[in-house]
Amino acid sequence: MKLFLLRHAHAEPGEIDSARPLSSKGNKQMKGLPSKYLQLALKEILIVEHSPYLRATQTAQLIKKYASRVGLKKMSGILPDDNYRRTALMLAKTTKPRFLVGHNPHLTGLVGLLLGLRAGEEGVRFRKAGLMALERLTLPTDGHPFGRWRLLWYVIPD
Repeated sequence: MKLFLLRHAHAEPGEIDSARPLSSKGNKQMKGLPSKYLQLALKEILIVEHSPYLRATQTAQLIKKYASRVGLKKMSGILPDDNYRRTALMLAKTTKPRFLVGHNPHLTGLVGLLLGLRAGEEGVRFRKAGLMALERLTLPTDGHPFGRWRLLWYVIPD
């Protein structure tokens, strides 16, 4: 099973965190993301799941230009401070490829956990508009409750 993770692009500052829109820099970041990797990810999935925060929603909407057939769906549990262990448990039960658009520190914690790093250890520092592909190698076991995963690739704009 493959998992594609995209951190939202750069957003405008604002007092209400959930309502911050993408900035012009964020739009440029998405245009600078290597399209061959987005296309590679999108050919395997039917739905892009994203955080309900505006900047993640807008980032997901920009992905549609690479695959108009792909649907968008808001997903709970992937906000910046949400419990990434819950997300990992949900993914452990999944058999179909998934594409999530989310935030740090949630994504960084999720990747560290899936790659088997010690709790609190940072595996990959997600940059804004960074896109990562992971692959689950084994199903969950008592020793590996989320399965065993490996990093396939990680790209950033430009």
